[in-house]
Amino acid sequence: MFTGPLRLKKGDAVAIVSPSWGGPHEYPAVYEHGLSVLREDLGLRPVEMPAAREGQSYLHQHPEARAKDVNDAFADHDANAILATIGGDDSVRILPHLDLDLILDHPKVLMGFSDTTTLLTYLCWNGMITFYGPSVMAGISQMRNYPAQREQVKDILFRGKANYRYRPAAAYSEGYPDWSNEELVGHVGRKRRSGGWKTLQGESKASGELFGGCVEVLEMMKGTPYWPPRSFWDGKVLFLETSECMPTPDAVKYMLRNYGMQGILNDISALLMGRPRGYDRVGKRKLGAALRQVVADEFSRPDMPIIMDMDFGHTDPQMILPLGVRTEVDPAGPSLRLLEPAVERR
Repeated sequence: MFTGPLRLKKGDAVAIVSPSWGGPHEYPAVYEHGLSVLREDLGLRPVEMPAAREGQSYLHQHPEARAKDVNDAFADHDANAILATIGGDDSVRILPHLDLDLILDHPKVLMGFSDTTTLLTYLCWNGMITFYGPSVMAGISQMRNYPAQREQVKDILFRGKANYRYRPAAAYSEGYPDWSNEELVGHVGRKRRSGGWKTLQGESKASGELFGGCVEVLEMMKGTPYWPPRSFWDGKVLFLETSECMPTPDAVKYMLRNYGMQGILNDISALLMGRPRGYDRVGKRKLGAALRQVVADEFSRPDMPIIMDMDFGHTDPQMILPLGVRTEVDPAGPSLRLLEPAVERR
């Protein structure tokens, strides 16, 4: 049983944290534009935590300062949500400095993606619903290009819709124009027509609690005290996505094989794969073949639904996936819907 945070409403304060890379310091115009979208499009009131704008040198040298911002944001009774500015590559280093009891006593909407996977998964397996979705600089700053994403934010985080059904995006984009050119702030890369989601295997519906994140970041957590125990994985709908680093299909195969060796592929009910940024058609076919090889052939789960090319991760628009919320996967659609609200009434 997972504890859900309270739903958001217009005028709510949202704490802004930089748990990993110092993006706001490097590209302040992109960051400021994201804050303006929060204010003007969502009616929220951003409150920056002390280290949010610090440079990368300071943040790298002081993981305890990044963690303090997270702890203080959860302790702040005025803030009803916490948003990551952007990802990075070392937020795993802040986990030992988190005050877990304090955080779990003050559940709030916590959202980010990519390297923020560390916080989202660790807090979820300890009992709190968290949200894999756009960050201030990557996703929110560009949200005006995809109005449907703004409505999804409102449906999931503000309205707390139960039985929410996700829809494949008609178009998507990969990456952003040069962030050093302030005239391009808020823009996205060339939009491409989406081919929709693709079912790789499975015929029957499956359900379970969502859990997952960026596959490379999860690799940093394996074997640490912040990796969920085997008992946690039973019945989960596992979602994975690749970063802009573009791991090869073989690399993803090796990572997924480790889940099989832990017994996780025997325990989960379905596997969802985000649209892999930077892959061409051949790469996507090889990735799909790698997923089927590991799941169906090596670990004898040809029954388990696998859907790939879904709209979450390092392309836009980004679906908001609430970790810890029960969902239903239908490979025949393919479709995905929440079976319960992700936030509670206030």
